[in-house]
Amino acid sequence: MNLYKFDSVVISPSDIISLHKQDTWELTYVVHGRGTRTLGDVTSEFSDGDLAFIPPHIPHCWKYDNNYTDDRGRVEYATLSFRTEFIDRCSSAFPEITERLEELKSVSSVITFNNKTLEELTEMMLRMRTEKMSELLPYVFRIILLLSKHESEGIVIGSFSETDRTYDRINKVKEFSQSNYARAITIDMIANHVGMNRSSFCTFFKKATGQTYITYLNKLRVDRACYLLREGKFSITEVCYMVGFNDVPYFNRCFKNNRGMSPKDYADGVITQRQVIKPRKKDTQKDQNKQD
Repeated sequence: MNLYKFDSVVISPSDIISLHKQDTWELTYVVHGRGTRTLGDVTSEFSDGDLAFIPPHIPHCWKYDNNYTDDRGRVEYATLSFRTEFIDRCSSAFPEITERLEELKSVSSVITFNNKTLEELTEMMLRMRTEKMSELLPYVFRIILLLSKHESEGIVIGSFSETDRTYDRINKVKEFSQSNYARAITIDMIANHVGMNRSSFCTFFKKATGQTYITYLNKLRVDRACYLLREGKFSITEVCYMVGFNDVPYFNRCFKNNRGMSPKDYADGVITQRQVIKPRKKDTQKDQNKQD
């Protein structure tokens, strides 16, 4: 499964895909073309330089003007799409930006930007057109960082009522999970909390987030476990049970799947970092002499 995909397209207006939606996040930039676009429940005009950041499951399409093309009758646009799982992996690799990335995942309307943010995003999209696939990852990561940093400044250009309902329900799931992760949470319990049956909830959550609820819950618990391990006050077994796991080997597997290392290696790494940043003996003596 590809976690992200970039397409640079030069195409006849008649070959443009019609109204559609997908389960990925999408950033689309119009290099050359104009016409009308539909973003959820909103239809408006667009032209060269148009940029739209589209959350999953919002219907959208661009209808290009046949009279505004290049000399071969074509228009051009670039699209970057990425899965929610990719955002989660970035969060797992860089815990310091987890809060920002969670805010990005809460975006529920189609947005665009202006001024410097727009310039930076479009510049990277243009550069990506000339890069090899193997060279795209740094651009994708940088774009996600920019989007997460400036999502609150986004200008809403499209919305979809179904997305609003989904957003509210997902928020309800996350609030319950964050408050009760240390307890035994079953699928039936969380489904009942949002007024759905087990089967419907599983389908809904996977479609809305790109992952199963158990995968989400395990990641939430592992993130909390990392916080406790960094404190250095509890053993790995104690942390396992404190964050809601009831089996140490399973906790170890989930931790390694999320962090790429075992809880022990993670804890040892934290201890090593603390030792590295401790003041050297000579510096400590200098500080003591200053106090004297």
